[in-house]
Amino acid sequence: MRIKSIALLTLTTMLSAVVAEAAIFDGAGDNELDSLGYYYAITGGKFPTGDTPNGSRPSGGTFRYLTDDPAWGKTIDVWHKDGWFADNAGFAVTLKNGGAIVYDNNGIEDGTYGNYYDGTGVAQSANVHGLYRGYSMSNNYDWIYAGYFLIEEETTIDTLIGYFDETAGFDRNSPLVRYGMNIWSNVDGDLLPVNTGGFAGDVFSSDNVAGTFATSDTGVDRIYGDDYANATDDIFRLTYTLDAPLTLDAGIYWFSHDARIVPEPATMVIWAVLGSLGLLYGWRRRRAA
Repeated sequence: MRIKSIALLTLTTMLSAVVAEAAIFDGAGDNELDSLGYYYAITGGKFPTGDTPNGSRPSGGTFRYLTDDPAWGKTIDVWHKDGWFADNAGFAVTLKNGGAIVYDNNGIEDGTYGNYYDGTGVAQSANVHGLYRGYSMSNNYDWIYAGYFLIEEETTIDTLIGYFDETAGFDRNSPLVRYGMNIWSNVDGDLLPVNTGGFAGDVFSSDNVAGTFATSDTGVDRIYGDDYANATDDIFRLTYTLDAPLTLDAGIYWFSHDARIVPEPATMVIWAVLGSLGLLYGWRRRRAA
């Protein structure tokens, strides 16, 4: 099962009041709030270390998901393998050191992304695999995605970049939105991130490694096919600049970035009153292919 969308995904309204951070599993859905929109991570289509695995399940796959919300109907608090498309390298990530790119699976920063995000001349947008995105909010419906990447030699980084779009009502500058970024090591003998008992990575987590988040427009657009009249969505970057460099050993890793909701106290009271009303709407439009 994949939560991926090529167009605007409209979620139904279900409101409840839960505190902002949800790094540790608690077995319950947090916030389940729709009014701030939904954060979707962008994929990349370059294979700097070879195309096995790729986004298809038979290759081993480059997509994993994790949820702590039982309402999804999936086993909670364990990593799941997910199959997408062979031309998906994983979630787009760029790693830098001293301003130089040391890992890149997307080509957004140096303009080498080709037609991966471009549906111009394509009859059906569903056939443009660079348009697919993954929902990633660790304390709003409690679901994140992580993507595979391979470091072939010891590598020092001081900047991590993930990519997202701002459709589906999401406002990157909202005071009620915060961000997270994580890297997990790989389970020996299997292509799965290590389970840490929460949403924080065991190799790196912005929750406990000092740095600064910033968002900006990459200047690159996702372009829909002819069925959507070649409509465009901006691709934004989420940058985490470390206070001190981090060195990654050679090996397989899993990268994720997500948005978190930080409700104001007064807003939380309102949500608590409205929460039961949201249950009437259910989950029937939460998922889209």
